[in-house]
Amino acid sequence: MPRKFFRRLTPNRHRIVNQPFLRPVAQFLGDPNLWHLNRRSVSGGVALGLFLAFIPLPGQMLIAATGAIFMRVNIALAVAMVWATNPITIPPLLWLAYKVGATLTGWHLPPPAGGEMSIGYAMGQLPHIWLPLGIGLLTMAFVSSIAGFAIIRLLWRLNIAAHKRRRQAQRRLRLRRTHSQHRR
Repeated sequence: MPRKFFRRLTPNRHRIVNQPFLRPVAQFLGDPNLWHLNRRSVSGGVALGLFLAFIPLPGQMLIAATGAIFMRVNIALAVAMVWATNPITIPPLLWLAYKVGATLTGWHLPPPAGGEMSIGYAMGQLPHIWLPLGIGLLTMAFVSSIAGFAIIRLLWRLNIAAHKRRRQAQRRLRLRRTHSQHRR
């Protein structure tokens, strides 16, 4: 089931490699290991993408693709997981990252004079909050990366165990049918 699920989400390797604008790097993208859907490549791609999602850098998708090539993990999932942070999710995640960093460092933003928090106020405080924000982002990057890796590995293992149980149950059922037909 995980393989079928991820296969629907990932693009076709041959279609990607044959894109004209990717010809200069096609030799790297053509490696079948970057497109395999196995426990190692999927969990590694998810972990890499989630880690980079919380690092505020331009070109996160390009960095994720390059990292996936070097780490030999699923490139499509690494790039897709970068989108965990997007224009809709980034404001609450930045607030949460600041709160996590402030808790870890002990630094807290003084309340605004009017009592109402605004983007302008937060941007004005950026020189003072960069340390807790950075520590919070790094903490969330590590935690989400490790959690994503562990969850994928666990779900994969549980799915394999369930598949084995289904096969064994089918085998026992066939044996019972065969045994009951011989008794008649």
